[in-house]
Amino acid sequence: MQTLAPGQNAPLPNASRVSIAVTGGAAHVDVIALLLDEGRRADDDNGVVLFSNTEAAGGSVRLDVQADTVTIDLAALPSAIETVLIVAQADGAPTVQGAGSVQAAVSADGAPAATVVLESLPPVATLQVAEIYRRGGVWKVRALGDGYADGLAKLLTVHGVTVDDEPPVADAAPVRTPAPPTPAAAPTPTPTPVNLEKQRIVDLRKKVEASGSISLVKSFDSAAGKLESQGLVGERAEVILVLDVSGSSRPLFKNGAYQALVDRCLAAGLLFDDNGEIETYLFDSALHEAEPVTLASRDGWTDRAILTPKIFRATRYAYPLRRIAEGLTRGSSVPTFVYFVTDGGNQDKKETAKIVSEMSGLPAFLKFVAVGREEDFPFLQRLDDLTGREIDNADFFAVQDPHLVADDAFFELVMQEFKGWLTKARAKGILGG
Repeated sequence: MQTLAPGQNAPLPNASRVSIAVTGGAAHVDVIALLLDEGRRADDDNGVVLFSNTEAAGGSVRLDVQADTVTIDLAALPSAIETVLIVAQADGAPTVQGAGSVQAAVSADGAPAATVVLESLPPVATLQVAEIYRRGGVWKVRALGDGYADGLAKLLTVHGVTVDDEPPVADAAPVRTPAPPTPAAAPTPTPTPVNLEKQRIVDLRKKVEASGSISLVKSFDSAAGKLESQGLVGERAEVILVLDVSGSSRPLFKNGAYQALVDRCLAAGLLFDDNGEIETYLFDSALHEAEPVTLASRDGWTDRAILTPKIFRATRYAYPLRRIAEGLTRGSSVPTFVYFVTDGGNQDKKETAKIVSEMSGLPAFLKFVAVGREEDFPFLQRLDDLTGREIDNADFFAVQDPHLVADDAFFELVMQEFKGWLTKARAKGILGG
């Protein structure tokens, strides 16, 4: 049976019924499950399982409140459900840190399948423990470990569930109290230390606001919130955008899908990259020079990129990855976050798998973002789980239409596995301290 740390996953082959029993180490946590579609959205009426609603989707997902166990009948689960997200909520405490640790025992058809172990818990009220998700027709379990300081309401709204406002508190009858005595002169207050990182984020936000793009401001706020919830505030990384400009990508330039993905890359990149400039590579069957993405250049960036000569040909992933690898040095103190966007399969699978494996010993994390249906990208699914690497250095997700995925849900996918990779890369000496 495999023990999973944050970011790791394990297959659940041929399982028809999966159960997840969640326990807190030093304190009790409440268990919640969300049923998510491919856009990571839950149905308002039938997408949340918790103590007051212990089953959903016709009983295919059930919660045993006494045992803190979620049971999923995979065969009966509606076909639209791609993920069941398992969540731990602090019970009678402001954050889950009081629990010390959280574990989830995963069973498939009654037999132990994996154990999720989450330690060094973040200061959040609502902790994402694990997800049971479908990839390439096979169900898997992935350990998570991040969450939301703002609690359950924030988690639900991120995934499209309408949360009713708190009812107003009735006015209480006035209470007459005696006038307080004249206070003694207050001592001179000690100046509060300035949190330089938070001030940096405030200053960056002002620059983003000055760009005049409301959508970019929203993306920046979502990215900043996700960094905080994952404990990544203060981390630095060089962000590189790799954009597929093969023949099938032409509609994505014209319908704004690529601009939406570029803007989201910039929003996260500003928080990670101190120079505010996203190095960019365009690729089809060759590698093309590209204008860096900055606050000053983002407006009309894709309109200019589509004019690049000799693009819209076949698709080869290895060229940009090889170029990036050539500029990396093992032990560097600054990691590289590669935001690799594609809309189709490639012709150089063997070479791509080889370079991804080689890059596992270099300080770069590869986030493959596919535009389309997940099942149309079996090679990227294989890269995500590629064996023989020094450490797992790649993650993959797909979105059919970037416009339809909320910023919060999108950045949840973008940041997934990055913190776990940082920890492993530093432990191995791949990334300097």
